[in-house]
Amino acid sequence: KRQGFAPSAGGPCLLAFSLRSFGDSGGAAAGMKPSCRRRPRVALGGAALGLCLELSHLAFSLVPPVGLSRRDAALGAAAGAVGVLQSSPALAAEQQMKMEEMKQGVSKRRKRYPDFKLTESGLQYKDIDPGRTNGTLAGAGDTVVVTWEGYTINYFGRPFETRTLQEGSGIVPEQAQLRFKIGDGTVIPAIDEAVRGMAEEGVRQLIVPVELGYDAEKRLQPRPTTFSGQRALDFVMDNKGGMMDKTLLINIGLKRVYKQ
Repeated sequence: KRQGFAPSAGGPCLLAFSLRSFGDSGGAAAGMKPSCRRRPRVALGGAALGLCLELSHLAFSLVPPVGLSRRDAALGAAAGAVGVLQSSPALAAEQQMKMEEMKQGVSKRRKRYPDFKLTESGLQYKDIDPGRTNGTLAGAGDTVVVTWEGYTINYFGRPFETRTLQEGSGIVPEQAQLRFKIGDGTVIPAIDEAVRGMAEEGVRQLIVPVELGYDAEKRLQPRPTTFSGQRALDFVMDNKGGMMDKTLLINIGLKRVYKQ
């Protein structure tokens, strides 16, 4: 066993070992005790849950062969363990499937927020202010003027459009108002859906799932009016890992309705 580290015949093994800061191989061969100040842990093949830890005590507990340092022995054992994993296509396919399922679970995750109404499309909204009692209601084909604010829910709640950001960049809030025709496909689906039925001076808060938000080509409005806002939004929406929740929080205020 001094000449190598071989897994038992019981199946593929996961190698996990603790690295210790140590002296040269000569000192180890002479029986000098390695320093135990630091023991950072390194795990190889962490995705292979359920595999045995048979080699965990071998990488550094055994004295390596003459001329072979402890670090080289550990790296050799690691390469052997990785080889075992690579030599099993069925195991690799199983672990890949688990990773894909985990990513899909995160991307499809939907949190139901209390006090918000849920529509068939998956949009959640809450009326903060119902608007004027006799205010004109917005409907399909009407042209509307809307103010808006936007926040990333799971990226530290970072704002990507607010009055404070606008004023800090010298932008007059009134110039940042959004004007569009309901149903013309120029704004994100969440806003196009949510503004319908609102009365003038009404304010609505929206929980926007990714499928009702921004398009990959970034053509849909509204877009952040400041550089910092664009950067915060793009950091979330451009993430390709599949592990970031892209749900957004958007507040809209209906200022004016022009009937068709």
